[in-house]
Amino acid sequence: MQCEIIVAGFPEGEVIRAPALVLAEPISFWGNVSPIDGRLLLSSQLKNRERFISGSALFIRELRGSSSASSVLLELVYRRLAPAAIILDSPDAILALGAIVGREMGWSIPPILRLPACAQKRVPDGAQVLIAHTSISFSAGDS
Repeated sequence: MQCEIIVAGFPEGEVIRAPALVLAEPISFWGNVSPIDGRLLLSSQLKNRERFISGSALFIRELRGSSSASSVLLELVYRRLAPAAIILDSPDAILALGAIVGREMGWSIPPILRLPACAQKRVPDGAQVLIAHTSISFSAGDS
């Protein structure tokens, strides 16, 4: 599947392999993600509650904004607890800001990519995801 780069987080040619963490319901980084340990604090998503986003390919179909989302992501980047990649349905300037500031600080940041929600629905939770620049593929058999 083809995606668009919102914030590049890896050198061209690098490939990311990570398990998919697919969130079907809206999420706000402020209040729904612990900046201390990267744990999901979702009240309405019992399936994903208490899961850790660190190292995952985090698929978010709907992001609920807060101007504090950038600081939560930046804290996760600083603590090396950020997802391996963040895949959104639509660009989010606030979340992107956290990644850009982290990159300016010289820290390793996750790429933030855009993949429409209709395409995200094809990715099973837990599938092994391969991200190479603007291409996402997955293998459900490796989950």
